[in-house]
Amino acid sequence: MIWMAIIRAGTMLSVATAIMHLYDHRHRDIKPNRIYTSHDVARFLGVNRSTVVSILKLKEMQGKMVRGNYRISGQSIIEYLKK
Repeated sequence: MIWMAIIRAGTMLSVATAIMHLYDHRHRDIKPNRIYTSHDVARFLGVNRSTVVSILKLKEMQGKMVRGNYRISGQSIIEYLKK
């Protein structure tokens, strides 16, 4: 009985992971006119948020602090990726 519960939990986790993977790929297209959060940019670049903040502080990517959170234009992300 316990094994069935473990198998079902594993299956549910696998399905949830697959759904998140599909969601990420669908929303990976960076739109130049859109404003993104540092969390979004971290997901695009495959790094953690603190790395994105470091990139912004080093002026390698342009962003703006708004109410304690960074906002980055899609165009800035595209320009950074072209470097």
